[in-house]
Order: sequence, then structure tokens, then C-alpha cells
Amino acid sequence: MTFEATAEVTPAPRPDRRPTPRQVSIAVLGVAVAIFWYIGRRQWFIRDDWAFVLTRRAMREQLGIGDWLFTAQDGHWMTPPLLVYWLIEQVFGLDSYWPFLLANMALHVGAVLLVRELCRRVGVSEWTTVLVCTLLLLFGSGWENVVFAVQVTYNLSLVAFLAHLVLVDHEGPVGRRDVAGAAVGIVGVSSSAFGPFFAAGVFAVLCWRRRWRAAAVAVVPQAVLYSWWLFTWGSDPAGNEGDATVTGALKFARLALTATFNGMTGQILFAGAALFGIAVVVFLTPMSVRARSMVAVLAALPVPVLLAIGWQRAVFGLDSAASPRYQYMTAMVLEVPFALAIDQLRRLDRRALVVGWAVVGVAVLSNVRLLVNASDDWADRSADARRTFELVAGSPEAAAATVDPNLVMVAFDPDVTVGWLPVLVDEGVITPRTPTTPEELALVQAILAGTPRP
Repeated sequence: MTFEATAEVTPAPRPDRRPTPRQVSIAVLGVAVAIFWYIGRRQWFIRDDWAFVLTRRAMREQLGIGDWLFTAQDGHWMTPPLLVYWLIEQVFGLDSYWPFLLANMALHVGAVLLVRELCRRVGVSEWTTVLVCTLLLLFGSGWENVVFAVQVTYNLSLVAFLAHLVLVDHEGPVGRRDVAGAAVGIVGVSSSAFGPFFAAGVFAVLCWRRRWRAAAVAVVPQAVLYSWWLFTWGSDPAGNEGDATVTGALKFARLALTATFNGMTGQILFAGAALFGIAVVVFLTPMSVRARSMVAVLAALPVPVLLAIGWQRAVFGLDSAASPRYQYMTAMVLEVPFALAIDQLRRLDRRALVVGWAVVGVAVLSNVRLLVNASDDWADRSADARRTFELVAGSPEAAAATVDPNLVMVAFDPDVTVGWLPVLVDEGVITPRTPTTPEELALVQAILAGTPRP
């Protein structure tokens, strides 16, 4: 009898079938695209959109290219956004809102991806990064900057700022990345009034790291160009009305920050905890100079920005402090230190980190609901205005020579006057509808009598 030795067979390890953070991020982006299609399908030109496509067109034709591109609007320098609108109009026309909206949505997604990159660079864990970026991607508290195409102004400044931070985040002498960052910064400073504050943020990060030459390259071109524009074209008649007060600015900033933290956490009860967590990260958490400079500047930057906005806007009331556009911009800047604050919960206990993730998860769900509901309301408002324009355009009385071409039809859309209706019809923006019902006839008569629709 013979015996053969048999080798012990070790079972092969089972493949890890758990989804990776990258896979989840791609899936979230796919879901977000579907949501963006849903909330964007009924959007149409509204409010400041008309200032870009109609009033600015009149300025270009009557006053020249300089006035078109450089005249301030509510204190904002907006040359790149105006060029974006003009280019889209030349390629696609005005018969669809989608090309304009897609440009803004693309910037929104780009801003989130840049926040993701900054989170990676300062050491935020992968899963926390996935969660906070999901929150930003579907941030219903800032819905205006997703579905209101003219917010390409704010979003261009934001994307330029975040891209500038990524480009200058390196050691060593001034190089091509710093020069590219300076060019990107010029786009940011000339897209909205947020630009100068963002430039100051980049400058502070570089000075903190003692990269003095890089700091000069980053902001001197912006400072020169912005100073030229400010003293040549800059004005803000609305901001000069009323008497600004320090108290009003402080209240405005406090309300804006409270609303933003409420949106980021989903509950007003957690807003204070989020603020405390960010303070701990900035002042007590050990980290490199490179990371701390980035985190501290991002944590502090919203305060002077909101104080400056409050200085100008608080005289008109504090309701606008919780405006979605301000919440959006503030949340985008605060999200990196906020993500680090969540990660610090693991120092207490693994379960504490899970609770932090759960809070953000609930905030995501509440923001998705808000994004859909607010977008639907916004679409309804533009649909009502469109119906009004079409009824007035289809009314025989509106074509009479006695009708004032400067007559405003919808108070919320003051840039659209009766004189623009033939242009809108010719370019396929609206289709005239003859008023038939008593309500429609009464609406048109009231408008022609000088009472615009609210």
C-alpha cells in the first residue's frame, strides 16, 4: 500500500464586492443628472435672464461694446458671463432655455468636483468626501445657483476661485500653474462682486505659506484690472440707497450663516454644532501648514463676504440674508472645513462619526426635496410670465400705435416691455395667443392700462 501526500488547499479569498467611494460618486452623479433634467425641463427665462438677453443687447446696439460688457449691474462686473450668454445665443438662439441652463449646471458640477479635490488635498476621508459632495451636488438650499441660468455669474467666480486654489497648491518657485491660476483669477474677478473677496482668499493662503512671489502673481493682475474697472465703470446705485449700519451688516451675516448651516445639516439644532466643529478644526486639530492655510482661509472667508453684502443690502430688509444664492456660495466655501469637522468625530468614537454621516445623509434628503419643490415653483413663475407675454403679444390692442413700448407687463420681469414682444415672436421665444376668456381679457386690459402683473 502506498500513500500520497496531499497539499492542503487554501480557499481563495472572496473578492470584496463592496462599492468603492469612486463607484458611489459616479452613481450619485448619475442620479444628480436625472434630477437636474427633471427640475430643468420646465425652466424658462426669468428676471435677470432678460437683462442679459434683451437689455444688454440694446446697450450693445445703441451704446457700443464697452457699455455692453463693462457697465455694472448691482455692483457686479460681469464680462465673462455676458460673453457666455452672447455665445450661446449666437449658436442656439433663444427658443430654448436648455443651452443657458446647461452652462450653469456644468459650472455647478465643476464647483463640486473642485471641492472634492480640495477635500482630498487637506486629508478628508473618502467616504466623508462622498457625502459632503453629494450634499453640495443636490444642495436645494442653494437652488437658485442650479436652475437660474443667469447665476452663471456667481458660479463662474466660484469655479475660478476653487480652480485657482487647486492650481497654486504646490511648493517651490513660481511656475506655469501659478500663471494659469492668475489667468483663471481674472475670469473670477470679472464675473461677479465675489471675485475680489476670492482673490483676497487666494492671497491669504499664499502669504500664510510664505510664497510671496506667487501671491503677487496671483492677485496683482486682478487688482490692476479690477481697479481700472471699478473707477471707470463700477457703480451700484441700489447699494447707495439708505443708510448702511454696522448692526445691520452683522445681523445680515449672522442670519446668512445660520441659514447656510441649517441647510448643510438639515436641522437648526445642528447648525451650532457644525460651527463649533469648524472652529475646532481651524484652531485645535493638528495639520500641516499647507493644509491649515487652506482650511482656515476657507472657514473665515464667508464672514467678510457676508458683512460686505449686508452693508449694502441690509437697509432693504434682512429677508434676503437667507437668499439661496448666498447660502449656495457660503456652503461651497465652508464645505471643506465642514468635512474635516465631521471626520474629527472619529476621535471621540467610531459611532460618533457614523452619527455625523447620518446627519449629512438626512440633510441630503431634505435638500433634494427642497431642490425639486423650489425649482417647480420657479418654473411655475416663469410659465405664468410666458403666458402673460404671449397673451399681450396676441392682443390686437397691444399692436396699436398708442401703446407705450416701454410698458412693463410683469413686475418681476421689468426688462421685458411691450416693445420687445415683436422681437421675441420673431426669434421663436414666444408664440402669440389671442385672449379669449374673461380672465385673460381682464389681464391684458389691466396691463395695457399700466398695471403690470406681479
